[in-house]
Amino acid sequence: MAGAVQESAALDLVAAQQGLDAQPFSRLVQARITEFGGGAATLEIDIRDELLQQHGFVHGGVLSYAADNTLTFAAAMALGPAIVTGGFSIQYLRPALGRTLRARAEVVQAGRRQAVCRCDLTVVDDAGEESVCAVAQGTVLPLNAPAGGGE
Repeated sequence: MAGAVQESAALDLVAAQQGLDAQPFSRLVQARITEFGGGAATLEIDIRDELLQQHGFVHGGVLSYAADNTLTFAAAMALGPAIVTGGFSIQYLRPALGRTLRARAEVVQAGRRQAVCRCDLTVVDDAGEESVCAVAQGTVLPLNAPAGGGE
């Protein structure tokens, strides 16, 4: 992580999970925050049939959801909880097959007006082995940011 990230005292793992639970779609996919702190966050989703596409892989929309939310949770430590995704890109590397989808994001750089974060998405198999299935990078903005975005 480049530079120091000052965490908001109001944010901890319990508060992060409460924020996640406030999102109806997060409840639908049964997402959970398993790590939150130090400018990084981890989100996990148990893989089940409803989250698969027609070839039996985790649907790309579920991977994108996991990346988007994990990027914003990481950024929340630098920008506070009133934030939105400014944009992100995702690269799908291989089909997501396993029992658990795990997204880990960290702040790369943060200022007053934005935070740039990156996220690795992995699948955990029945033996507990992880393999990377996608990578993402995004920009997160505070809701009260001045028009024009960047630092």
